[in-house]
Amino acid sequence: MRAIRVFFLVLLPLSTSERGLGGEVTPQEKKATIQFIDGLRDQETGAYKVTADGKPSLRACNGAVKSLKALGEKVTEIETIQKFVLKCYDPKTGAFAEPDGKPDVTITSIGIIVASEVGIDKKEFPKAMEYVLANAKAFEEVRIAAAAVEAWGAKGLKLNPLIEVVDKAAQAPVEDPQDGSARDIAAVAVSGLRLEHPITDFVRDLFLTSVLVPGQCDDGGWRKKGEKISDIESTYRVMRAFKMLDSKPKDLPTLAKFLASHRNKDGGYATKPGDPSSMSGVYYAIIISKWLGEMEKKK
Repeated sequence: MRAIRVFFLVLLPLSTSERGLGGEVTPQEKKATIQFIDGLRDQETGAYKVTADGKPSLRACNGAVKSLKALGEKVTEIETIQKFVLKCYDPKTGAFAEPDGKPDVTITSIGIIVASEVGIDKKEFPKAMEYVLANAKAFEEVRIAAAAVEAWGAKGLKLNPLIEVVDKAAQAPVEDPQDGSARDIAAVAVSGLRLEHPITDFVRDLFLTSVLVPGQCDDGGWRKKGEKISDIESTYRVMRAFKMLDSKPKDLPTLAKFLASHRNKDGGYATKPGDPSSMSGVYYAIIISKWLGEMEKKK
């Protein structure tokens, strides 16, 4: 397949609304999944854990809160989560860190996102975005930083250094959509849109028809470069791009089967079929399922 190069160009931004409940899981499955999520809530702190034997974390809280909202469920005792999140914030450096962990761009970005999700005023973590913008250098850092910018609000922020990283990533050649290129291009597209650096209709269509749509594998998902099977995290990245580009994959039924293969009897989801359930698996599966349900309703 010939290599293609794509560049961001200015145009009016596309809708990035991800509101709505969808009807992706049965009432029984929904109830079981909510119970699984509740089972990962730490009794002492009120925060969530990725696994039952793990420790409370910002990452788990983000996954739990977003999953519950996607299922149409109210997050209870939200004040305890707010308290936990703020304990992870260092007002001197502006960074977030997991308990007993070190601060970095990824965790600080997640801290900003979950703080926004649980209704903490930005005045309570005023230097967090400053830390992220000063330290996000590599593309993967910029990718998660862009999600934090979306949660924080882009107005007044100096985003050109981040946009330059995204534009550079957009110039990388795309050779095989089913060998990681769809995942990569999805991350580029989503990052640009989150940074309010939109694309033309021409480039949007190029993304979709040349990379994202043909990148769907026979098992219904998308995969990383060099892998032989799809994974749920790559599938999540690509599905977010479809959502933000207001489009959908060619094969929704097989994608639904791919998601179902990650579901366990405990009501949770694994990040890999056959593995134990985790908050990460639940988050990816529930959010993708919500988008899938919304896409199925479109003509």
